[in-house]
Amino acid sequence: MKIRLSALVSACALAYPFVPAQADDAQLGHVVVTATRQPITADEALASVDVIDRDEIARAGNATLVQLLSSRPGVQVASNGGPGSSSSVYLRGANSGHTLLLIDGVRVGSATSGSPTLENLPLELIDRIEILRGPASALYGSDAIGGVIQVFTRKGREGFQPSVRAGVGTDGARTLGATLAGGVERLRYNVSAGSERSDGIDAKPKSTRGSDPDDDGFRNEYFSGSVSLGFRDADEIGLTVLHSDMRNWYDNAKVFNSYLDKRTDSLGLHMRNQITADWTSTLRFGYGADESHNYSDRNAKSTFETAQRQFTWQHDIALGVGSLLAAYEYLEQEVDSTADYDKTQRHTNSVLLGWSGQFDRHHLQVNARHDEDSQFGSKTTGALAYGYRLTPEWRARASIGTAFKAPTFNDLYFPFSGNPNLKPEEALNREAGLVWERGGTSLSATYFNNRIKNLIAWAPVNPADPMGDWAPANVAEASIQGVELAASTMLWDYRVRASIDFLDTEDEETGDELGRRARIGGSLGIERATGPWTWGMEWNAQGRRYDRIPNNAANRMGGYGLLNAYVHYALAPDWSVEVRANNLLDKDYELAQNYGTQEANAFVAVRYAMH
Repeated sequence: MKIRLSALVSACALAYPFVPAQADDAQLGHVVVTATRQPITADEALASVDVIDRDEIARAGNATLVQLLSSRPGVQVASNGGPGSSSSVYLRGANSGHTLLLIDGVRVGSATSGSPTLENLPLELIDRIEILRGPASALYGSDAIGGVIQVFTRKGREGFQPSVRAGVGTDGARTLGATLAGGVERLRYNVSAGSERSDGIDAKPKSTRGSDPDDDGFRNEYFSGSVSLGFRDADEIGLTVLHSDMRNWYDNAKVFNSYLDKRTDSLGLHMRNQITADWTSTLRFGYGADESHNYSDRNAKSTFETAQRQFTWQHDIALGVGSLLAAYEYLEQEVDSTADYDKTQRHTNSVLLGWSGQFDRHHLQVNARHDEDSQFGSKTTGALAYGYRLTPEWRARASIGTAFKAPTFNDLYFPFSGNPNLKPEEALNREAGLVWERGGTSLSATYFNNRIKNLIAWAPVNPADPMGDWAPANVAEASIQGVELAASTMLWDYRVRASIDFLDTEDEETGDELGRRARIGGSLGIERATGPWTWGMEWNAQGRRYDRIPNNAANRMGGYGLLNAYVHYALAPDWSVEVRANNLLDKDYELAQNYGTQEANAFVAVRYAMH
């Protein structure tokens, strides 16, 4: 392993400095569902799970979802310009297409590019975010090699809770949003809508090609809604919907002001029935859409649209020993594009079984899933996790799991370059972790080792003629290993969160590091609430990395550290002022080579929220 012991010792000293007798700010009591597909508390999970709740989202001010994710353990990001630009998330060093995005349980993403469009999702629509790090194909099927990010939209609760938020900031940023939410008896509802705008920054300030030195901004109109009705003792029927319509301008080395129209839609309908005291059945119908319309110049337009129709029937059964999960899933993916694909539709039938149980100090979880795909045939994945409580405070866990990613439609059928004989990418992940918890304080250390084979990369169609035609092929392999250290506590009156990641990624053929993934990164957050004031500071840093393979001095990007701060002031019980400043030290840095990032910037908002 290439991670230096001295660096690891230093990281432990930074990540675990605080062990107070009492603390009241930890995620241990959060109920999570992504790690098992069943509700459990976060401290029961045998996987690495991180939760970002509504309070933290509100405190983040005008941060974007991508910015918010970048401060979490095991997450690195890249963006092709300022806010609203196309962004990628690398979870535990895996490729950007190796992270599955769910919105209220509905799969959303592009079946052509293979990646989710995270920049489209405004924080104002989100109630909480669950980040599951590590392979999860045994639960969710294709794409979950690096992990799963599940976004839960805002829901209503008992009473009536309207809210309005308006704000302005540097680079012409402005936002306006409103929410109507509430509930009576067992009826719950929520409607949220709004608009975001920014004049942006020059996406490629150092480019020497073409002539388009203007600012490249974005605009986004969004909407979400939910309604649920409970009946009988524990039964429920519910509907969730989300729509986001963004236009993002970008530099294309042309005088024409090129832009992308990006739309994300999610619709979910569920019905939960308590068949017996120990048996719950849930039916879920889902629809997810990802659209990209690229206007690269005055006369050129390209369209890539993905529609995903989903049906799930899940059974949760409490046994005398542990609990059983059994489910059937059907997924249909369809693409519509200006590109002439040979095939535009595929479907997958899946069955999955899972069991988890606790015996005294022992905790065991077993999952298996079989996917039958109309394109590449069948794929079976599995996961085994074991946990042991050493003392009331200490617990250890270990797991092994397999995962895969299906080839995209671009890989398989893109005109003149697709390869219909591609096999799925495959991964084998092993990890071990140690957790200390007491009085709301949580300290954790996790080691993971992920081997990915059959990675899809460009290669000569005829290996003997490297100057001939090239096409996607299963020719690459990668080795990814690392250590994640995280801490969360209250130190006197300060809420403190810290994490450090050590990552070693390697292309097995060349020995190069995988592009845009730093070997070391970390974050530190400190917050205090006193009277009507809440203030906090964040420091996020990443080490040097290379933009791509092959690694060389020309595509090496330097490390960076960003200091952000925010202040909230409660003018009255229902009124507050929010101020956020990013990149306070005005660092010049890159997330993707030759793409610009924001200088020091600030945003001020006023919020009315009836409690």
